[in-house]
Amino acid sequence: MSRRRLDIVIVGAGMVGLTQAALLAVRHPQLRIGVLEASTDAPRIAPQHYDPRVVALTKGSQNLLEEVGVWGETTARRACPYTVMRVWDADGTGSVCFNSRDVQMPNLGHIVENNVLTAALWARVAELSNVEMVTGFRLENWWRDCGHWFLQPRRDDENVIEGLQENVDTVSTRLLIGADGARSRVRDLLRIRASDTVYRQMALVCIARCERNHQHTAWQRFLKSGPLAFLPLEGLGDDNHCAVVWSADDELARELLMLDDAAFALNLEKAFESRLGAVESVGERLSFPLRARHAERYSGPGAALIGDAAHSIHPLAGQGANLGLQDVRVLSEEIARALKRGLEPSDASVLSRYQRRCRGENAATLKAMSTFKSLFGAGDLHWRWLRNTGLNMVDASPLLKKRIILRAMAV
Repeated sequence: MSRRRLDIVIVGAGMVGLTQAALLAVRHPQLRIGVLEASTDAPRIAPQHYDPRVVALTKGSQNLLEEVGVWGETTARRACPYTVMRVWDADGTGSVCFNSRDVQMPNLGHIVENNVLTAALWARVAELSNVEMVTGFRLENWWRDCGHWFLQPRRDDENVIEGLQENVDTVSTRLLIGADGARSRVRDLLRIRASDTVYRQMALVCIARCERNHQHTAWQRFLKSGPLAFLPLEGLGDDNHCAVVWSADDELARELLMLDDAAFALNLEKAFESRLGAVESVGERLSFPLRARHAERYSGPGAALIGDAAHSIHPLAGQGANLGLQDVRVLSEEIARALKRGLEPSDASVLSRYQRRCRGENAATLKAMSTFKSLFGAGDLHWRWLRNTGLNMVDASPLLKKRIILRAMAV
């Protein structure tokens, strides 16, 4: 049996896993890092079309991506800064407006297409000599011995592994990091349970072209059936395109998916109160069920979970990717702390400190999102009055708005 020995192995080549690999590689050139990805498809950017899947990145996430060396490439391709965020309730007059001028910042964040950011990270990882990207690696078997994890891929005619020598059939590592999404195989194999909240809602995402300019504003209207967001995009000739994220109860979502484009655009325009004029066209609609998961632990012997493998969240505040990148930052800090003290990256104290620093904060965010979802979904008069009054009170308090903005920006 031939083995490839690495110091740290990350399972999953999404934006969180790739950022983790790149950050560790940049900070610690002496470490040998591997990224194992089941897919063989590198992310592709359509030059004439936006990806409907987007993330709203905070200043804190931007700082991390700048250190990694991908932020310039991301903004050079397509990234839209937003300076204003407007939120209002469909049942009442409550509203709040956040403006970057309130905190003397150039913007509140950036809307970035998933494939644009992932492609930049993929290219960056390929430049780093101490990172090995292994695609087509579908984890079949693993075991732990003498402080190392040993990982074996499934090998069959349909599974082509690229990035490993043909005679290598096992990868070993001192530290295993699971960044393989909400249905994490790493989490399952570590036998870490996760709480699961099913919202009985679906998120519909698409690109919409509106009659009027988006004004570099992130718009969100809270409907009884779920929040509707229009997020600004730029880079393809005008400022009239928005990424739409419409969270709706399952029955309504299925009805909306069955409509033709013209009928869907009319429903979308009505739900959005024509804030940007007519919805002139819509692109391909994608959908996915909404649920929240939270792992009871973020670590096991010699292993850690980051991103959606540790926690997934309702998209109403757009914080999922930022929470994952926060995991990356904290775990990297704890690994650096361990190396400075002469400890292994997989030392139990490293993993326990990482869990202690991240899990409580993430749990509070997940709880807040569930509370907001319940509050804005309640239809009785008392709750409607409470949320509308609350929105207006926040809007009338510059100090409170400033605190909310700075916390949301993670600065």
